[in-house]
Amino acid sequence: MASMWNQLSLMFSRGSDMILTVILALTVLWLLWSTVSRHFRNRSARGLPLPSGHFGLPFIGGTVEFLSALHTADGIRQWTQKQIKKHGPLFKWRCMGYSVVTMVQPEGNKFILQNESRLNHLNEMFHVPTLLGPESLLVQSGEQHKLSRRHLNRFFDHTAIGRYLDAMNRIAVRHFTNHWQGKERVVALDIINLYTFSAICSLMTLEEGPLMNEFMVKCCILEEGMTCLPINLPGFQYYQSLKARKWILGMLDRLMEQRRREIAEDRLSEAAKLDALTNLLTATHENGNALSDPYIKDNLLLLSIAGSGSTSSALALTLYYVAKNPHVYDEIIKEHKSILEGKRRSEKDDSTLTMEDISAMKYTWNVLKETLRLQPASPGTFRKTVADLEYKGYYIPKGWLLMWSNQDTHYNPEYFKDPLKFDPSRWEEPPSPFTYLPFGGGSHICLGNEYAKMEMLVFFHHLIRRYSWSLVDSNDDELIIRDPFPRTPNKTLIVMKQIIDF
Repeated sequence: MASMWNQLSLMFSRGSDMILTVILALTVLWLLWSTVSRHFRNRSARGLPLPSGHFGLPFIGGTVEFLSALHTADGIRQWTQKQIKKHGPLFKWRCMGYSVVTMVQPEGNKFILQNESRLNHLNEMFHVPTLLGPESLLVQSGEQHKLSRRHLNRFFDHTAIGRYLDAMNRIAVRHFTNHWQGKERVVALDIINLYTFSAICSLMTLEEGPLMNEFMVKCCILEEGMTCLPINLPGFQYYQSLKARKWILGMLDRLMEQRRREIAEDRLSEAAKLDALTNLLTATHENGNALSDPYIKDNLLLLSIAGSGSTSSALALTLYYVAKNPHVYDEIIKEHKSILEGKRRSEKDDSTLTMEDISAMKYTWNVLKETLRLQPASPGTFRKTVADLEYKGYYIPKGWLLMWSNQDTHYNPEYFKDPLKFDPSRWEEPPSPFTYLPFGGGSHICLGNEYAKMEMLVFFHHLIRRYSWSLVDSNDDELIIRDPFPRTPNKTLIVMKQIIDF
């Protein structure tokens, strides 16, 4: 028996040696192949080199460090600055299996945002096609994207925004009456979410109530899945986000079925006749075919996600910055008093707002722009190359990603003097092109940015007429986080002081 074990042991030993020899040989061959292939891969047919940088481990690369940076206020800026010190302002890296080139100067932003024919909008690394749907405008590129924007733009052009203003004014008055009145202390972000989500739901004539509240909760859960690892197992965020999407689609199915019955029976309310849901259900493609249900649901979901969380974040952080800068509050008061005095002199109703009033809120808009400079809702995005590219003497292969980041110009003293200072007066002069990009740019610029502007100005007008406020904790400048939109850890907890309506 001992002899048999010895023979087996010898055979195993020899087998192990053979396996180790094979592994060593394969490793040497792989190193030789990677060295040779890198030499050819790093140059195009014209002999141009790839940008400098470091790919790191296969598939993973810089993924972990990058995702960590996404969860802090200016983490992407700090991360890119670290890479710039090593590799310069144009560098390559790897994220979730993709080869990426990051560009951080205005000319890089321009190159990415104005090359739609050679670049596709890419969001699959953040699970957008899965979470928002393959028919979502955010996923589309080229002609498909142009057609979709044409369908959706009718809800956000100048005429539509003027039409929404009265409804927004009513939503704001009801919001402050129902959710702010009589309170001494509020968590601003949470309570503002009710306002922005009510505004978005008005595009579907969905009134505030239990259904809207559940819809809002599900949208928040879905959002949180966009910057996590796609692990579809119970207990993981991505799993919860997919469940939230399923619930939302079911709710939209029922809403669409009910609206179709109202259309067929000619019993639509005046608001419903003009809203996005009715228009999408009755719209057709150029060939006369109706829009598909998946297309309508994916884009209603997109409007709900994009039009609430980002706007709530901007408003709550503006309250934060204004509370830390009392002179800014004084200037906002002065502007809105002037608007109201002008309306009263003309014997106009001062309980509502007109587009002329919105246009007069120039300083208030500068305050909001300064918040968006310091804390944009998204720090940047990616485009996927559909052809080999050349940029500044470098070769970028087809299938690679290009990344731009607004934080790198928003915080650059070359374009914004004293960039860490909250200074609305800097907007008295226009910024240099492609340095200020809170809403993105090019053909994929945020579709609802003018709607969001009107929504935020209406909010501030009604807030400033009713309340002054102060921060419960004013020492958390360095603690602004992203999850996924920027916020303070306490979601801007403020103490309210009701003022006599001026």
